[in-house]
Amino acid sequence: MLQVNIERMYIIPKERLAKGLFYAGILLAFYGSMYPYFLWSIESYYMIPAAALIFLSIYTSMNLEKQLFSRNDFYIPLFSYALLALYQIVVNQIEFNGYIAFLFNLVIYYSLFRFDSKLLFKLSTILAKSMAILLTISIPFFILYILGFPLPYTSLQFHDDAYSFTNYYFFLIDDRQLFAIFPRFQSVFLEPAHLGTALVVLLQAQRGFWKKWYNLILLAGTLLSFSLAAYVYLTTIIFLNLWTNGKKIFKQLAISIAILSSVIVGSFFYNEGDNLIHNLILIRLEVTDGDIAGNNRVSNSFESDYQNFLASNNIIFGTDFERISGASGYKVFFYDYGIVGILLLIFFYWTAVYKAKNKRAVISAAIIAFLIFGVDAFVLWYNRIIPLLCTAYRESNSNPTNNHKHNLQNDI
Repeated sequence: MLQVNIERMYIIPKERLAKGLFYAGILLAFYGSMYPYFLWSIESYYMIPAAALIFLSIYTSMNLEKQLFSRNDFYIPLFSYALLALYQIVVNQIEFNGYIAFLFNLVIYYSLFRFDSKLLFKLSTILAKSMAILLTISIPFFILYILGFPLPYTSLQFHDDAYSFTNYYFFLIDDRQLFAIFPRFQSVFLEPAHLGTALVVLLQAQRGFWKKWYNLILLAGTLLSFSLAAYVYLTTIIFLNLWTNGKKIFKQLAISIAILSSVIVGSFFYNEGDNLIHNLILIRLEVTDGDIAGNNRVSNSFESDYQNFLASNNIIFGTDFERISGASGYKVFFYDYGIVGILLLIFFYWTAVYKAKNKRAVISAAIIAFLIFGVDAFVLWYNRIIPLLCTAYRESNSNPTNNHKHNLQNDI
């Protein structure tokens, strides 16, 4: 006679509950830092419910035989994060709410530094799959829009009209691109670059598993974003992953350069240069008056202030900068926090990964962190720091959460 264990229907094992709460909190922190429109209402305090979920996870796991938060080397990286975060609050003269947010962010960083490093790859996979599921819905509707299919929409603004969108519910279209033949894809997030760069850093953490369905979708989302920064990161990560896996990359480098050169040359001639690759990517690489056209991270007025800043005493500790939309990059960070801020950031990144065993993985993560810092300086965003930590602590090309090994020598 068939027997049904009713207890299994309503009793959740403690370990599974603790993991579920932790993953839910990390997912909220990860997505909150990317500003999807459905989280705009809590953009300033998404870390509070995220930290609450993680705190419940830590509390639930305290009596487990196999601890989830078992690392004992968390003191130095947590201290370095606290030092950097408090320094940023003080320099920018952030109000009391900033200290409250800091405490909740401290809980999230504590969990990341204490979480079993062998489970970090699984964490990156959960993030990759969740993003892939979102894009699996978002991309087809975006393609329908491109084909002219009528879709329901509404208008949407962010930060008092600093951003204005047409919201098709499953994806956003920046109103500045409404009449573009092929607008850049940004899914439900604030900017195409936010999406593209987050996807690429996730792909780096998924080293050796790019043939999985979810990573192929992440790659498609990256390409559709037409983000110059994401393309640069992606190209760099491809070779870094090969190098991290111990492969000889000279042959692949030569082949890639040949293919890339052919695409670039072809884009200048195809349809007399009126094509997506030329208009959305290459034209932003043209050099005018000694500067790259796509290098528009700051305004001319800020550039003038920056030159004055370099000659002032503020270069040591930095000075508050009233941010405007689109202003980002290493110059803004340096202006804000000075030499001391740069040194604290370097110290934080070193302490965050110095215990990792795979030094090639650590160097690869550091190179991408350096590129992120140069482009937008938002290196502490959860959608950057979490995948970078997952990358640095990957010890091999196989899935550390499985007992069997995967033969993926042909995978990136």
